[in-house]
Order: sequence, then C-alpha cells, then structure tokens
Amino acid sequence: MIRERRDQRRQAYEQKQRQWLWMRIVIGVLGVLVLGGIAWGVYSYVQDRNLNVVPDGTRNFEYAGGDHVNPGETVAYTETPPVGGPHDNAWQNCGAYAEPVRNENAVHSLEHGAVWIAYRPDLDQEQIDTLRSMAAQSYILVSPYPDLSAPVVASSWNHQLQLDSASDERLDQFIRRFKEGPDTPEPGALCSGGVGTPS
Repeated sequence: MIRERRDQRRQAYEQKQRQWLWMRIVIGVLGVLVLGGIAWGVYSYVQDRNLNVVPDGTRNFEYAGGDHVNPGETVAYTETPPVGGPHDNAWQNCGAYAEPVRNENAVHSLEHGAVWIAYRPDLDQEQIDTLRSMAAQSYILVSPYPDLSAPVVASSWNHQLQLDSASDERLDQFIRRFKEGPDTPEPGALCSGGVGTPS
C-alpha cells in the first residue's frame, strides 16, 4: 500500500513535470513567434522607408506629359540626357542597347515609367556589364550616351542623378524610387511594343 502510494505520487509528479515541459515549449514557441513578428514589422518598416528614399544628388524638374512631335522630328532638350518634354509618338523598348538610342523615343519610355541609365561609351566594360544586367528588370532602359557630364546618369520623368560609378548604391535607390514612380505621366503604359531591339 505504501509502495502503491509512492508510485502514484511519482506518477503524479512525472505527469506534472511533463505538463510543465509542454507549457514551457508552448511559451517558448509563442515567444519566438512574437519576436519574429516584431522583427518582421521592423524590417518591413525599414524596407518601406528605403523605397521612398530620394538619393542624394537627385535633381528634380517639372515637365508635363503627353506632348508628341512628328515622327523623326528632333527636339532641343535642356537636360542631357533629357528627363521629360515633347517626344516621339513611339517609345523605345526597354532593355540594354549597345548603341545610343534616340532621345525622343527614350523620353516617351520615361513617360511610361521607365528609368533610363545612360553611360559614357568609354566606361569600363565591367561597369557596362553591371548596368546592362540591370536591364533584366522591367522598365529599365540602358544605353551608351556620348558626351555625358558624368560616367553614369540615371533619368526618370522629371528626375535625374549623375553618378561616378555603376556600383554607387544611389543607383539602386533611384530605380526603386522612380521606376514607375509617382511622377509617371502614363502609369501602366507599356515599355515594349515600341521601337528598337535591345541587344
């Protein structure tokens, strides 16, 4: 009888220990989930803020969209490369080009939300390859541009950033902020089905 009671107490004690073990596991898992949720919230907040960063050195302009010129007509743009203004009816297909593209077609692509990354033709091949790889994204146009004032110039409708290198982190910030950005006059318009064949 004493042995029976001792066995019952031991079994009760072991059962309680198992319950406490499971309780600690559940509390631990819930704690990890709560901490993970907080970490995800902080990460999302930081990412959202990074998307809205206007990179240092970005110049802003004010052009309205929708002003077309006759096919083949040349426009005397103020900025090099241009960031807005009158443009050809046909847009430049997005992608990477080995030769310069017509300003008037590229500006139409900017109107559709593209970012145009122009570079000096004598830029180091490794940097050119880096820029060309960016054209794998949608709404990115990459081309050489003679006589640029900087080695690399990123342009979107009404915005431009001059850079010394293709690896400058501000280029990615510019793309995130302005590709199909808030100043796009024709959001949702295509960046394909126009003129030009990316190489």
